Amino acid sequence: MNLVLCLTEQCNLRCTYCYYKESQADRKTVMDDATLEQAIKIALDRTIFFKQSYLNITFFGGEPLLRRDAIYKGVEFAKAVVDDAMDSGKISKNFRLQFAVNTNGTLFDDEFFDFCEKEHFRIYLSLDGPEKHHDIARRTVSGTGSFKAIEKHIPRFAKLGAVALSTVTRAHVSTIFESVKWLHEQGFQSLTTSVDFDGKWTSEDFDKLALQYQKMAEYWRACREKGDKFFLGTIHDKIKITLINSRYRLYSCHVYNGAIGVATNGNMFPCTRFITSNPNTHYVQGNVFTGFDEKACEEIRQFLDSDKKECEGCDIRYRCCAHECACTSFYTTGTIEGVSPEVCTHERMLADICDTLLEKMAQN
Repeated sequence: MNLVLCLTEQCNLRCTYCYYKESQADRKTVMDDATLEQAIKIALDRTIFFKQSYLNITFFGGEPLLRRDAIYKGVEFAKAVVDDAMDSGKISKNFRLQFAVNTNGTLFDDEFFDFCEKEHFRIYLSLDGPEKHHDIARRTVSGTGSFKAIEKHIPRFAKLGAVALSTVTRAHVSTIFESVKWLHEQGFQSLTTSVDFDGKWTSEDFDKLALQYQKMAEYWRACREKGDKFFLGTIHDKIKITLINSRYRLYSCHVYNGAIGVATNGNMFPCTRFITSNPNTHYVQGNVFTGFDEKACEEIRQFLDSDKKECEGCDIRYRCCAHECACTSFYTTGTIEGVSPEVCTHERMLADICDTLLEKMAQN
């Protein structure tokens, strides 16, 4: 189980592509200690209910390091709750408790790096690339670029095995490959890119993106052939799903029984991009103080068990985020059942590039 705790909707950046800029527009609310503790308890209970062997707690925002105190409290409380569950026999001694943080990296210092190292945190770092590329969209409240605030910490992020998350907008499209290569050269061994589907991508934009993906695919292949186990999720995931004959909903989509996203007010959601403290919202799965709404949870389970009518007969539907990913569907169409033509076009293009690469690799 992955518990995602939105500690605060406040953020010190104003990234142009932020998918919370509407659902968390006020950027004011914070999670209190009672909600934090109850969220951890209910997530552990849910983990036990599904007979799972680990609980991963991801500290999220906004920018979670604005609530560094809550991260410290959450870690200590979670360790105590898990220890009690082990002592009472509710979970085995082999049960794993893990921690992660999604961050823009601007508020890190040596103290927090040391804490992450001590507690074996997985760090997910939003870093689009070198300064010129990164500062296109990742800007401060005052409108200045944020790269300088991260730059000095990049070596330690890489040393701790941080996963670099790079978002691609139409303004970035011509320099994606160079940015991916630069990130790898800084020491990041795991990174992925995700597209900001804003409804304005043109065929010309997708042609440019395809060229960049082709370069990324060949670069990833060259790295692997040299023995460099560089993980580039953009390419790697499409290829792996084909090789293991699986689908995204089994491989990486964790809605229903694999993820709980908790908003600052304690409302629970099926995954990260749904999270908001806004009372007028969709897909609320319950509240940490009142428990799960099993009828709402069943709607998500039915999503996992059914194919979208629009995708019937499509040979890549199980490798396609437009069909498989509830989060992507929700933020591009407003519903988990929707299919974005923009995402569909992207997925067909990327699948074709990855299939071509796989054929080349099979010939060697």
